[in-house]
Amino acid sequence: MTNPSYAAGPPREVFRQAEQKLLHRRARPPDMAGAVSDALLAALRGDPPPAGAVAAGRAIAAAVAAHAATFAPEGEPAYHDQRHQAEATVAMGWLCGRAHSLGLLSSRTAVAGVLAMAGHDLQHDGSWPSPGVLEARSAVLTAELVAGAGLDTATLAAVRRVILATDLLRPPAEREADDLLCRLAQEADIFGSLTPELGWQLSEALACEAHAGGHRFDPPVASFAGRLAMLRQQRHATQAGQDLGLADAVADQIAAMAACDDGNAEQGAARLDALPPAQARTEYAAALAAVVPQ
Repeated sequence: MTNPSYAAGPPREVFRQAEQKLLHRRARPPDMAGAVSDALLAALRGDPPPAGAVAAGRAIAAAVAAHAATFAPEGEPAYHDQRHQAEATVAMGWLCGRAHSLGLLSSRTAVAGVLAMAGHDLQHDGSWPSPGVLEARSAVLTAELVAGAGLDTATLAAVRRVILATDLLRPPAEREADDLLCRLAQEADIFGSLTPELGWQLSEALACEAHAGGHRFDPPVASFAGRLAMLRQQRHATQAGQDLGLADAVADQIAAMAACDDGNAEQGAARLDALPPAQARTEYAAALAAVVPQ
């Protein structure tokens, strides 16, 4: 299903195909085991997996699915459910595979990244505690599963480090020190949210989950102003992220909002938020289609 060819071609086309794959996956029943398998295939780019890597991936996938089964039907967290974890894992496979093909990651490091992403939200309960609390728990649980599969201490350390780095509320000095694998994980974690169609679904899910947990975003995360703020906050994309179209996706969506109000994205977002939702989405989609190079 997923393979290294997703890192080939013009970035915007790669990104478009990637979103379609994620939408197709979301339309089916959750498949964390398949996501991990696909991600390892993409990350390794034909290299054999390190001993224990496949077993570790299966163990993490099983733990994610087992946690999901503890909720009532349709009762998983609205955003941090197993679908998000599967999508982020697949995206990490694409990103690590591209970085591996560029000679920036070894196959062992790429595998560590995929395993970390598979477990980065392990046992997330939809709550909103202090920053880093849920990431720390996921890091411990995932590292235990990886250790149980017999992987080496360097892989364990990488898994823990990468999961902790997915806490985007860490102090800026810590974030500036992130290595490439951590940066790829941050891109993978938000990959789906940066897509123009699936991204809106995820914003609405995040808003629902946050509301249930008593958390409020300012501006509202599912608004155009909130989406613009999210796009503005993105760090400069890694080379792998650029090759998969992340930088173009961010720039194109900001440009589309600007096109909705004489070149000012903030005013364009505010104007769209003042319109009926269906009309706003239609106008924005037309603006986005107009700004994307053909």
